[in-house]
Amino acid sequence: MSYTVARYLRLSAEDQDMSQAGKTESDSIANQRNLLRDFISQKQEFEGADVLEFCDDGWSGKNFERPGVRKMLEQVKQGKIQCIVVKDFSRFGRDYLTVGNYISRVFPFLGVRFIAVNDGFDSNRPMDIDSLETSFKTLLYDLYSRDLSRKVRHAKEFRARQGDFLSPFAPYGYKKAAGNSKQLVIDPEAAGTVRRIFHLAAEGISVLEIARTLNREGVLTPMRYKRANGCSRTVWPSVQEDNFWMADTVYNILRDEQYTGKTIYGKHKRDEVGKNHVVKVERPDWIIVEGAHEGIIGQEEFERVQKKIRTYTRNRVSSFNKEENCLYKKVRCGTCGHLMQRARVKQPYYFCRIAHITETCHCPTEKILESDLMKVALTEIRTQALYAVEISHIWEEKCHMKRNDTDATWKSVANLKETCIGLDRYIRELYEKYAFGEMDKKEYLAAKNMAVRKRDSAAARIQEMEASLQNIDREGRLKNQYVEHFQTHTEIEELTSEIARDVLKEIIIYPGKMIHIVWNYQEDLKQMLLDINADENTGGCK
Repeated sequence: MSYTVARYLRLSAEDQDMSQAGKTESDSIANQRNLLRDFISQKQEFEGADVLEFCDDGWSGKNFERPGVRKMLEQVKQGKIQCIVVKDFSRFGRDYLTVGNYISRVFPFLGVRFIAVNDGFDSNRPMDIDSLETSFKTLLYDLYSRDLSRKVRHAKEFRARQGDFLSPFAPYGYKKAAGNSKQLVIDPEAAGTVRRIFHLAAEGISVLEIARTLNREGVLTPMRYKRANGCSRTVWPSVQEDNFWMADTVYNILRDEQYTGKTIYGKHKRDEVGKNHVVKVERPDWIIVEGAHEGIIGQEEFERVQKKIRTYTRNRVSSFNKEENCLYKKVRCGTCGHLMQRARVKQPYYFCRIAHITETCHCPTEKILESDLMKVALTEIRTQALYAVEISHIWEEKCHMKRNDTDATWKSVANLKETCIGLDRYIRELYEKYAFGEMDKKEYLAAKNMAVRKRDSAAARIQEMEASLQNIDREGRLKNQYVEHFQTHTEIEELTSEIARDVLKEIIIYPGKMIHIVWNYQEDLKQMLLDINADENTGGCK
């Protein structure tokens, strides 16, 4: 197994804003990459190592749900990465407690070396890990991040009150002015479609009929139109690449006050610095600036349309009542991939709306009763529960000896990780002896290669042993999410919202009323079956 070094890069929107305000040192991705590349290339101990790069551009350091850092940490847990190099602690993260936990506990336990170049930190020097200097630096980065986020938020609120448009992408019907990304100007072609949508709604045409008309005439949807005009956005809230007009798409356009010439800021906010979770903000707390840009439609027409679409709003809310419907957002059409509509009648049923909007998808037109779906789901949950109980018994029977070995296995893993750390230290000492002329090159390479083979062998054994402990806790008891969440439902009489949220991912309906149920915790089930079927040579039950 080769030695792998991960270089991690991060740049947040706050960093970019501060650089525009006169920040002297650039934290750009390119500068970080050059710094880390030079550092790694100058280290003889990294000669021949595989170098992987992980990058999060535009992500806050307070948020550890970043895609790049999650991917890197997942490979760390799998034993695929032996060293992480970052520009400084703040690039890895600005959360004092989380960063400190990784540096002082997680990485040492996993035998992973952590280097923060500009902070002069190297976890292979034991005094660095628990030093006051390291603790103060991570705390200061945390405090700095909070202060920076507060300043950036206030700066954005100030700009919003000046009428600046602050979202990364212009709404459909507008584009950003050349040379001024904070100013919206009308996009004539798309604006024509927006005006038509408002005119049709003002005449009493329903949002469903408007969507059907636009699809029938082949009018490009907002997503397809923007892509055709070179929009750089990569993530779109669309089920299909070749999407079509939906009633909700039309409704959202008709409800958008920006088309009257207003800029609106602060409709949502993060409830915690660095987290992705957002909450709605009440209208009195929004920042609304009138006349910030040219309106596509007038205020009077906008108000007239709002009165016309209130009926749709009432139907929209009643059709998707989260509290009373345990299948809320869980029933999906297997042909087009969209969520199916729930008809709120005496005997509720589901149907695919797409068949009524466009002819491009040949979705099933038949209705399927909610009561039938509930019966099927209830029966299948009981079946899954019985299966969970059965495989847990099989595991218990096959792995009863494992309880006696668990503690010894955990200790062996810890000892092997200490061995890997010691071998890494020995490899560095060999290089120092070679660099100071105490060893010739041939002797150095022979000793280094032998140490590397021992370290890689120990690392491979660690992976095998940790795989054997995947479904067992330190007391030797079964530990598996699939079993834990399903086995209590063997005799349930009713499908509740709580149970559905826990175990039921979605129900997919195919033509002919064929039903496919997708369950949660399937990866845990796969791991359980692998553990049961594993033989002694692959770290299975003994």
